Amino acid sequence: MMLKIENITKEFNLTGAVEDRRIALDHVSLDIHDGDFVTIIGGNGSGKSTLMNIIAGAFPPDSGKVYIDGEDVTKLTEYKRAKYLGRVFQDPNMGTAPNMSIEENMELAYRRDQKKTLRWGFKKEHRKKFIESLTSLNLGLETRLSQKVGLLSGGQRQAVTLLMATFRKPKVLLLDEHTAALDPKTAKKVLELTDNIVREQKLTTIMITHNMRDALKYGNRLIMLHHGHIIFDVEGEDKNKLTPEDLLRKFDELENQDEEEVIQTEEVNENKCD
Repeated sequence: MMLKIENITKEFNLTGAVEDRRIALDHVSLDIHDGDFVTIIGGNGSGKSTLMNIIAGAFPPDSGKVYIDGEDVTKLTEYKRAKYLGRVFQDPNMGTAPNMSIEENMELAYRRDQKKTLRWGFKKEHRKKFIESLTSLNLGLETRLSQKVGLLSGGQRQAVTLLMATFRKPKVLLLDEHTAALDPKTAKKVLELTDNIVREQKLTTIMITHNMRDALKYGNRLIMLHHGHIIFDVEGEDKNKLTPEDLLRKFDELENQDEEEVIQTEEVNENKCD
């Protein structure tokens, strides 16, 4: 088991008022095996981003445990947990230092899990690896090592960030809607690159997406979240048989259930007032 989420609960309440209480995750448990590529879908407020942030250590859970490769990392800070994880964010401006060159960014990523020293420099063998990796992108970046990352397009930057996140093979790769800010053509290219890297390195991967076709096309397992609960978990051949229309129907069913619950609640409140 590469990642184990055990009975995780997370509540947010910015004002402290009872009516503002929001349970983002409600006793969620999840086992992800080594090499699984899991896509996660769900509406706004379903708990997708909260789950990702708890795995990454950005949010502490109110209760429950997180295990990575058998080790309890629940109390590890985001910084200390980073050595186990690779992460690509939705915003292309995150994950890299815009005022540093492509090579400098890649060197930092390559040294991520190594002992820190006061020495700074570039090794020939590292530069060779960077050039080989960038060449595989087919974006012409292998001849632009000295260019500042901040001058790259969103798609180029996400591609570089993806390479950086997987240089030192992470235990778990987290993809937080990493193509949502890109145009369709660029998003397709970054997703194809993602799939190639995940397959070649056999990476355990979690990808959040709003695109149902992408959720079905990529990965071996699909999970749907709703109001902080896992309400659908399918993999293998059963996942392959699904269509976007099947997922749309599930979303419609959930929306209808929510509407019925709202109506019932309003009726109860009216009866109390009477």
